[in-house]
Amino acid sequence: MDDTSRTQQSARFLFLVTALFWSAQYSYTQFINPELERMGMNAAYMGLVSGAYGLTQTLLRIPLGITADRLGRQQPFVILGCLLATLSCAGFLLFYSPAGFLLSRGLAGAASAAWVSFTVLYSAYFPHHEGPRRISHLNAANMMGRLAGFFLVLFIIPRLGLKSAFTLSLIAGVAAFLMSTRLAEALHARQGIRLSRMLQVARDPYLLACSVIGILTQALAFATYYGFTVNVAKGLGADGNMLTWLNIALLIPTLVMNYLVTGRLLKRYTGRQLATAGFLVGALYCALVPLARNLPQLFPLQILGGTSSTLTFGVLIGQSVRDIPQHLRAVAMGVYQAVYGIGMTLGPILMGLMIDAGGLKTAFLAMAVFALLSAFLAWRMLNISPRQTASPTQKGTP
Repeated sequence: MDDTSRTQQSARFLFLVTALFWSAQYSYTQFINPELERMGMNAAYMGLVSGAYGLTQTLLRIPLGITADRLGRQQPFVILGCLLATLSCAGFLLFYSPAGFLLSRGLAGAASAAWVSFTVLYSAYFPHHEGPRRISHLNAANMMGRLAGFFLVLFIIPRLGLKSAFTLSLIAGVAAFLMSTRLAEALHARQGIRLSRMLQVARDPYLLACSVIGILTQALAFATYYGFTVNVAKGLGADGNMLTWLNIALLIPTLVMNYLVTGRLLKRYTGRQLATAGFLVGALYCALVPLARNLPQLFPLQILGGTSSTLTFGVLIGQSVRDIPQHLRAVAMGVYQAVYGIGMTLGPILMGLMIDAGGLKTAFLAMAVFALLSAFLAWRMLNISPRQTASPTQKGTP
């Protein structure tokens, strides 16, 4: 097999590994808050558990990006991420308690810190100018893996009980780990990047703007449709299967929108336009969710949540490296993902505090105002033209 064929095969293989990895990371998440509530924990503690996932990413992503770039290799960090995801799932099963949930979700965040290597390795399998589009394409594998996991959870929970969702995630993690060891490396020159070079990359205007907006994106997501929307559903009488259907209702429009983003929307609209629209849709979602009086009313609103997720996170993760040379994208992606981890940490914690203080409805309405302000900031901050050194064939740039 020649190098080109092996690279193409590894790209397809990494797509599958990515799906399994994110299935391991998310198949059980809809049960975390209800189980913590059953254990007697308040909303603030639920937010802390969710925030632990973002905190460990924030602390680890930049060091991982720098180390990967210095080694000139990404595959070992993909393997490490899959291993940590597996250990996280095992932790939930072995230590099924509030403290165990906190520690295991923090370990899951450490696993997700390796996402920078997934995205950089995948984009390196293709020509440089395709990088942003290919990273968004890999995000589709992310969503497909979650969706497959949710459908399997629907099948096994009525037969094996709620804890089987954690067991399913463990199996997916083991499979991802074993398969990741067979990926080919897309080598680039070892850079030996020092702190001064990292800071230089971090000061790229468009990367900086995407990173700040990324904080707002993840704060909104993990406070609401990836976080406390399940509490609203639980209050409306949702059982375990219905909570899983709630996530499926979120992911299907996310997948559809991701296909449109990678195939059409980024060719017709700028990242600035799409991200701003995503926050506006998110504001509408936050305003309507607390008004739902029954589950049939809540489920269609997930379409808005999925659309908002893709138009913000799905667009920005690819656009963030728009002006960054290939050999520096590991560090740039590490900077971006570490910075948006701040939103994943603070968003659910603040949401939990607002819920304990004023109730779910007040907290969701506050997030609607937050999303409107974020839309304004996205429109202002992403108004940056591509650097002249960027490929002229790149699409979807303001």
